[in-house]
Amino acid sequence: MRIAIDYTAAIRQGAGIGAYVRSLVAATLALDTTNQYTLLASGRPSGDRPFPQGEHIRSRNMLIPDRYLNILWYRWRTPLPATLFSGATDIYHGPDFTLPPLPKHVRKVVTIHDLAFLEHPEYAVPSLAAYLRKVVPQAVAQADVVTTVSHEVGRTLIKHFQTPPEKLVVIPNGVNLRTFRRITDPLILNATRHKFGLQSPLVLAVGTQEPRKNHVGLINAFYQAQKQKHGPAMLAIAGGEGWLYEETRQLVAKLQLEEKVRFLGRVSELELVTLYSMADLFVFPSFFEGFGIPPLEAMACGAPVITSNLSSLPEVVGDAALLVNPYDTDAIASSMLQVLGDEILHADLQQKGYSHVQKYTWEKSAERLLKTYQQLYQGQTDFSNEGAFL
Repeated sequence: MRIAIDYTAAIRQGAGIGAYVRSLVAATLALDTTNQYTLLASGRPSGDRPFPQGEHIRSRNMLIPDRYLNILWYRWRTPLPATLFSGATDIYHGPDFTLPPLPKHVRKVVTIHDLAFLEHPEYAVPSLAAYLRKVVPQAVAQADVVTTVSHEVGRTLIKHFQTPPEKLVVIPNGVNLRTFRRITDPLILNATRHKFGLQSPLVLAVGTQEPRKNHVGLINAFYQAQKQKHGPAMLAIAGGEGWLYEETRQLVAKLQLEEKVRFLGRVSELELVTLYSMADLFVFPSFFEGFGIPPLEAMACGAPVITSNLSSLPEVVGDAALLVNPYDTDAIASSMLQVLGDEILHADLQQKGYSHVQKYTWEKSAERLLKTYQQLYQGQTDFSNEGAFL
């Protein structure tokens, strides 16, 4: 097979979909050295985010900037096929919501990560939501297979676009268990603790500061919990400043929590693993997620997890986390106190987390993706019997 993959997000974005594309493609290329892969990107690779190398891999840097490609392909629908850049292709995969113009004979795969721009437009940047409302329906209609990261996303595709279930394949995100594992070295733990000025019991949150992540609700819950016996001493939030992040900072000042809430910004991978390992509790009260990797990363590092009972999160964490209504601040605070005050529950969540996260590896995701490529190449059009979408 000759497989072309849009690698632009992997070059452009450090986290989010960029990390997803890098991880899934790396696992797929390691698994399959027989077929020929062409990776396309409209951005120039950097030292931190280069093209993968291998005898079965070709990289193609499209000279047209992605801004102009978006206009040509998705606004004007200019019949400029992506195969002009990739060369002869049997399968083209757009892992970031979109598909460019392609010849009819090329089999097409698109990955949809969530439909927040339709389900919860109040949490989406307006310009991005407007773009996705235009390009996603086109890509879903054009694709032979639509891969989703959770069954919940598949259900929303059927709801909004009447997508036939037989063309849906669920390929969950994964966790690199070689990287995300519990750190016990006191030198590393103490260095990170000292760098960020952290105290125990420590509640950790990870995610870009934006309304969808519900850091406002978390801070209000922490404000309640830290007053109580067995309550947390500190809340640390790791993640960059996103859309409307100022509201979060203003709340901390209003509640006079400047000495107890730490905004860590973007942290290195080692620092993130260390933070997960030292956290007494990981809380992820997001209003909406297409998947939600941080709870699984926390589990892999031994942190008990509390997360939302909405969107895809119950599907992802199973029975290995406590589920709460993210709109109920009292419930979040109560759950935090429950875990921090009960050693047996704390240990039980740790052990369940270690076991549960083994189901979610990039190697398993790559196996499912490669199987989908092979079936599509062989002419399969109905994936409903694969057990991939229920």
